[in-house]
Amino acid sequence: MMVTNQRPMLLAKAWTLALLLGCALWAPSMAHSEQAISDRLVAVSADIKLRVIEAGPKDAQVILLVPGWCFTADIWRKQITALSERYHVVAFDPRSQGGSTQLDHSNSPDHRAVDIANLIKTLHLHKPVLVGWSQGVQDVAAYALAFGTAEVAGLVLVDATVSAGAADVDIRELRSSLGRMPFYAANPREYLEAMMPYIFSQPLSPAELDTIVGNAMRTPSSVGVANLVLDFMGKDYRPALRRIEVPTLLVVAGTAEDRSEQLQQAIPLASSAVVEGAGHAVFYDQPARFNQLLVQFVEQRVKAKAPS
Repeated sequence: MMVTNQRPMLLAKAWTLALLLGCALWAPSMAHSEQAISDRLVAVSADIKLRVIEAGPKDAQVILLVPGWCFTADIWRKQITALSERYHVVAFDPRSQGGSTQLDHSNSPDHRAVDIANLIKTLHLHKPVLVGWSQGVQDVAAYALAFGTAEVAGLVLVDATVSAGAADVDIRELRSSLGRMPFYAANPREYLEAMMPYIFSQPLSPAELDTIVGNAMRTPSSVGVANLVLDFMGKDYRPALRRIEVPTLLVVAGTAEDRSEQLQQAIPLASSAVVEGAGHAVFYDQPARFNQLLVQFVEQRVKAKAPS
């Protein structure tokens, strides 16, 4: 801590007094600073190990964070740091992304949904709130379609629409997306760097950009291309919406007008929130607002529905 030459003794005495009194206002931040954050590989099946970041009280409500295309658990650091004072927060690298097992096959939302189910069982995560962003929304939908929602307390779908599959693809958008794939396959770093202004509305520092792009490059470009096709041009996951029987929050970046399709998803027990001034990675651009929305959802809707 920096102090002025005129007041060092006064400040030192005040700091010592606060420590001796065990001031309640300091207790949460001190406990958090001493709280360990686990970062390890977890075997969720015979052939899959997921890199998992875990923090927060073991007996608290669990929040399970699912990142998007090519991203890692680290993209949720602002949530892990802030929310783990109150909740048990778990984030992971999906298969073939980051530090998790790399595969040149079996990388669909259905396969990642099985990993989510196995992770919940392996770590004994009781009734987590499942938060999916972008590609993670498809993973959450695939989970609900395969397993229902009996083992989760709530769902949060962040800035993406549950895929309708190939039957509902916009041809112009498809041509545009596929037309960029050869460049991505040949020049992954350049492609990913050019993509970042569309993901983040707030400028990234050089260190942030280098870290995020470096983590994204750990996904082989061949897997990245396949995932894009499988996620948004493959299976129709909309039947999963009828299987959702828990409180659900739709968090939309931008404005209600330019994200109207997301807000019109027919999900029982769903509420929505629009966060303006944020890019696609709304939780990274506006972490305080996103965290506030998540806390309100858990405290006012998830816990209200939970049996006593």
